[in-house]
Amino acid sequence: MSFINQRLQNLRQAMHRLGANAFYCTLSDAHLSEYIQEADKFLTFLSGFTGSNAQLIVTDHQALLWTDSRYWEQAALELNDSGIVLMREGKEDVPAPDKWLASQLDHTQMTLAVALESVSSTTFKKLKESVSAVVDFQPSEIDHLWTDRPHRTIKGLYIHHASSVSAHDKLKRLQSYLQSQNGFADSDSLLLTRLDDIAWLTNLRGSDIEFNPIFLSWALVSKREACLFVHTQALTEEITLHLQRAGWRVLPYETFEDELSKMNASIWAREEDLNAKVFTLIHDRFKPCKHPVALWKSVKTPEEIAGLKEVMKADGQALEDFIEEIKDRLARGERLTENDAVDILHQKRSAIPGFIGESFGTIAAVNANAALPHYEPISGLGAPIEPPCLLLVDSGAHYDKGTTDTTRVWFLGDSQDYPSADLQALKRDYTAVYKAMKALSEATFKPGTTGFELDKIARAPIHAIGADFGHGTGHGIGLTLNVHETPPSISPREREGTMTPFEPGMIVSDEPGIYRPGQWGIRIENMLVCVQKAENLLGFETLTQCKIDTTLLLQ
Repeated sequence: MSFINQRLQNLRQAMHRLGANAFYCTLSDAHLSEYIQEADKFLTFLSGFTGSNAQLIVTDHQALLWTDSRYWEQAALELNDSGIVLMREGKEDVPAPDKWLASQLDHTQMTLAVALESVSSTTFKKLKESVSAVVDFQPSEIDHLWTDRPHRTIKGLYIHHASSVSAHDKLKRLQSYLQSQNGFADSDSLLLTRLDDIAWLTNLRGSDIEFNPIFLSWALVSKREACLFVHTQALTEEITLHLQRAGWRVLPYETFEDELSKMNASIWAREEDLNAKVFTLIHDRFKPCKHPVALWKSVKTPEEIAGLKEVMKADGQALEDFIEEIKDRLARGERLTENDAVDILHQKRSAIPGFIGESFGTIAAVNANAALPHYEPISGLGAPIEPPCLLLVDSGAHYDKGTTDTTRVWFLGDSQDYPSADLQALKRDYTAVYKAMKALSEATFKPGTTGFELDKIARAPIHAIGADFGHGTGHGIGLTLNVHETPPSISPREREGTMTPFEPGMIVSDEPGIYRPGQWGIRIENMLVCVQKAENLLGFETLTQCKIDTTLLLQ
């Protein structure tokens, strides 16, 4: 870990050049994306932590990394001997980063260097209130420290034909909404920063970020005009014509901040969608709003759901074919690893017409590795699959008609060869998770019910055996878009996605779990679509069409 120590020392020297004695960054990009390009993983470069959610604070004498419970075990391993203290976010005795910084003011003045371009405006406000002063840690400073920083990836665009609503009609719907808003002047503009919002609105897809069919862009929409800022090298004649017909004017991505600076009228936006740099740029013209694009995107049309059902059938068959091949090859005496499982499943899915690519890195985890919710086998270093054992596979793919996300756990080998006491405990956990998944999928509820309320239904069978899980029960899923979409969201945490009422057409995952560190992890996940039920109630229809292993169910 000497190279991590050296990087932190170099960072401290850069802090001092800026007149700062503390530094803060998070894993994000200018669009506040969940998944980001390698070029934006400065936190990973500094710390060695490879998870997708973290915050890092470095002072003259300390370094601390916050991450949620999905990554506690992984972070403990990756930060070992680095000198970086793991802060287990969510534990009662662990203060949030802004609270920790505020506590340091008791004995020292704190000037904080922050990479404003990749920090949300809401986080920036909290940080600013917690320290004496804030300075911008600009991209040039990052380049100076990260000399082999990866180049930014810009790839081509394509038209998503599976949407049943044209890009022209989506834009007109948004402009009609703006015309209905009191105080929204003819010269005002709505700023869209979220990449999946823009992809949905334009009916375009890309691959600028791994596993996410989106493209780097900004959008400004007024009552009568719409400007899309996009990398011009990604445009073809077909894409340009598509945008023109839909009502978009195209400008180079790199001109966005200059164009924004020139505008004199008000800029409307969701404050939580703005990075601190953009927020500072438009601060005197900014008007907060809750535009409905994310909500519109979450409600799929009947035609879109019909297309997704075709995809789910083929995807489910691929999973079943996958596990049969695994079992057959093991029975023949072949030696397989977690890496082989990833490769075999990719081969099955890539043969399906309309396959685009995986929707996230495939999790193929044997026994104790499955206790790490976001475990991915390192290339060439995956654990052997040696029956009797447990194999958890959490995987999904993008197709031309939709996105999938499924988790299954299979018991491989003869259960009589498994220690009897462990087998009973394993069956108890597996049965509780199965009951939890089934309880949510079969729930009926009144219109206006939120994911915060539904979360209790899924956790009840798991709480009944004295267990729980740290992650949410379900997340929204895009239509050939991000596999994590909000709204909706099912979780015990009160956030916008969990407090948004369910509507027919919303698609959500259903994935409760139990994790026993050093032993096993159980998670069973189906995709559900919210539907109208009898007596003016709502409920779910299961979209996933892959059999569930019943070997471990208690009779």
